[in-house]
Amino acid sequence: MNIPIKKSCFYSAVIIILSQLSISLFTRNFQLSVAVIFLSAMTFLIQDFPLIPVTVLSAVGVCSLRMLLAWIITDTTAPISRYFPEMTFYLCYGFLLYIYVKNITSWKSSGKSFFRRLTQRKDVDTTAFSESPNRNHTLLVLTVIDYMANFLELLVRLDISAFHIRLQTGIFLTAFFRSCVVWLILTLFEKYRMLLLKKEHEERYQRLVLLISKLNGEMVWMQKNTLLIEETMNHSYKLYQELTEADVPAELSTSALATARDIHEIKKEYLLIMRGISEALNEEVEQDGMYLEEIFTLLKTSMFTLADSMDKTLNFKFICKTNFYTSKHYELLSIFRNLLINALEAAQEQTVTLMISIFPQDEAVIFEITDDGPGIPVEYKDEIFNTGFSTKINFETGEVSRGIGLGLVKDLVEKRLGGSIELASVPGNTTFTVSIPKNQIEVIKS
Repeated sequence: MNIPIKKSCFYSAVIIILSQLSISLFTRNFQLSVAVIFLSAMTFLIQDFPLIPVTVLSAVGVCSLRMLLAWIITDTTAPISRYFPEMTFYLCYGFLLYIYVKNITSWKSSGKSFFRRLTQRKDVDTTAFSESPNRNHTLLVLTVIDYMANFLELLVRLDISAFHIRLQTGIFLTAFFRSCVVWLILTLFEKYRMLLLKKEHEERYQRLVLLISKLNGEMVWMQKNTLLIEETMNHSYKLYQELTEADVPAELSTSALATARDIHEIKKEYLLIMRGISEALNEEVEQDGMYLEEIFTLLKTSMFTLADSMDKTLNFKFICKTNFYTSKHYELLSIFRNLLINALEAAQEQTVTLMISIFPQDEAVIFEITDDGPGIPVEYKDEIFNTGFSTKINFETGEVSRGIGLGLVKDLVEKRLGGSIELASVPGNTTFTVSIPKNQIEVIKS
C-alpha cells in the first residue's frame, strides 16, 4: 500500500470516528457532527491533503459505521435509505470544498504568472500569492458550503419540508458555528507558525551578530598583522642590500630578494582579502545597532550554550544601571565575549559564576566582568595582554591557545574605543574593569 492510500485511509478513519461525536436535530436521523471541522482544517493545514479520496472513503465509512452500530444496539438491520442521506452531506461538502481550494490554487498560479509578466522579471518576489487564503473570506465560504451540504441532506430526507424556516435557520447557524471553529483553528495555527518563525529569525539573527563580531575581531588582528608583514618585507629587502654590499655568495643575496618579493605578494593578497571582508562588515555595521541590554542578553545565551558543551553549570548575573543604543555592538561583543569565554575555559570547578555590572561614571561607562575562577598568577598579570601569550594548554592533545584573545580585547578597548582596561585578580575572584567614554559608543536616536 503506497503512502497516499495510507494517508487517505488514516484521515478517513479519524473522520469516521469523529462523526460519532454528534447531536440529533430536527429529526431523529439527522445528526450534526464535528467530523467536517477536522476535514476542513486538515485541508488548509496539510499540504497536498488528499481531499477527494478522504471525502469518498469518509462518506462510505460513516454510513457503514452507523448501520453497524444500529445493528449491534437494536439487533435489527435498518434500511440503507435511513443512512444514505448522510453520505450525500459528506460528498457534497467535500466536493464543494475541493472546488474552492482548487480555485484558490489556480488564482495563486495565475497571479504569479501575471505579476511576473507585468514586471518582466523572473526573480520578482511573489510571496503574496503563496500565502494562506484570507481567513475571513474562508469563513464565509465554509459557512455557505456547510449550509448547502446540510440543506441537500435535509432535502433528501424531508423533501419539501426541508424549506421550513426553523430548519433553514438551524442549519445556517450550525454551518456558521462549525465554520467559526475552523476559522479559530486556522487562526491559532497561523499565530503559532508566526511565533515559531519569529523565534527562528531571532535565533538566526543572534548567530549572525555573533559571527560578525568574531569577524570584526579577526579584522582587528589582521590589520595589526599587516604592519608586521610590512616590517618583515622591509627587513628582507634591507638584508638583500646588506648582502649585496658584503662579500658573500650571490645566491644568498638573491634568496633574500626573492623572500622580500614573496612577502610583498603575500601582502597584496592579504590586503585584498581584508578589503573584501571590511567592505562587507562596514555595510552591515552602518545599517545596524543594538541596546546594551540586548548585547549582554545575546552574550548570556551564547555563554549558556558554550557552558553546556563543556559540561559545566553556569550562574550568570547581570546588573545594568545604564542602557543606551550603540552602533559599536560588534566591538563590544568581541570584547566581552573573549573575556567571558576566557573565564569559562579557565574555570576548574563544575559550577562557574560570571557577573557583569554596567554603570555610568562621570563621562564614561564602566563594565566589570567578574568570575569565581582560580585567578591569574601575579607573575602573569603584566603579560596576559601581550599577543601570543597563553596559559591555556591541552595536555591531552598538546594544543596551545593562540593567545590573541586578551591582546585583541586590549586593542579594541584602547585603540578602537579610546578606553582602558584593568585587571584585579585573586584566587576565587578575577575582575576585568573596562572603562569606555560614553560619547564613543552611545548613539542618540532621533
